[in-house]
Amino acid sequence: MDIEKKVRETIRKYNLIKKEDRVVVALSGGKDSVAVLYMLHNFGYSVEGLMIDLGIGEWSKVHNEKMTRFCSELGVPLTIVDLKKELGQGICFIKAVLKERKGLTGCTVCGTVKRWILNRWAKKLGADKLVTGHNLDDEAQNVLMNFLKGNILLGVNSSPATGGSLFSSHAKYPLQMETQESLDIKRAGFIQRVKPLFFVAESEILKYSKEKKFDILYDKCPCAFGTYRVETRGWMKSIGDAEKKRIVENFQKLVPKLRKENVREIKKCKKCGEPSRGDVCGVCEIFSCL
Repeated sequence: MDIEKKVRETIRKYNLIKKEDRVVVALSGGKDSVAVLYMLHNFGYSVEGLMIDLGIGEWSKVHNEKMTRFCSELGVPLTIVDLKKELGQGICFIKAVLKERKGLTGCTVCGTVKRWILNRWAKKLGADKLVTGHNLDDEAQNVLMNFLKGNILLGVNSSPATGGSLFSSHAKYPLQMETQESLDIKRAGFIQRVKPLFFVAESEILKYSKEKKFDILYDKCPCAFGTYRVETRGWMKSIGDAEKKRIVENFQKLVPKLRKENVREIKKCKKCGEPSRGDVCGVCEIFSCL
């Protein structure tokens, strides 16, 4: 099955996107998000790009220039959010402070901040769905990392559509089911995130990207080193795509039951009003440490 057919099948099987949806794609500038934006545009969906300028020197500058040109040539609107203007501090300063005061890794901090910004701006753009470029390798890494940490519940929202929806395990092509948690999440202001590349291996995306001659950077984030995810990614290079697929598919069989038995209340952060599992969201907790 070619990659475009696989993505179409995932969208249809999990009812990820409707033709009438306004779709915002979280662009990092890498091959995964670029490929999914390109495909969704060609499939006829109403898409636009949303990119966060992390302000990491020349690396960020080149990404911004390439994504501006790519979206312009594709005829797709692009919004670039300056992280420093949004938060008042650059990501490097924030990560340095959190590492010293809380012992948090850079990737953990960066991920929390980016999810917060993407959700806020997706709402500003009137998005019905927020698409991310997470692929099969990313999801297999998550399963193994959570297992090795001794808490598989960290992956309770792992699925092609995150945000609290459950899927029927009986239907041949499961449809999203409205649950109390998913309703709470909508009321709290979460834009549902969907992952059309959920079952597509990174190797397939790399091949597709090079075949399409996308003018992008293929190197990893210069700050991504010495973290648990980077170590897990390195170890997983020793296993094949078929094994990664089995890891993800087997965990997906557990997700509906895990969600049903571990419903968590969704609140609004008392400080910023964004969705939160507690009274204060992760980003506002970060701000309190700065």
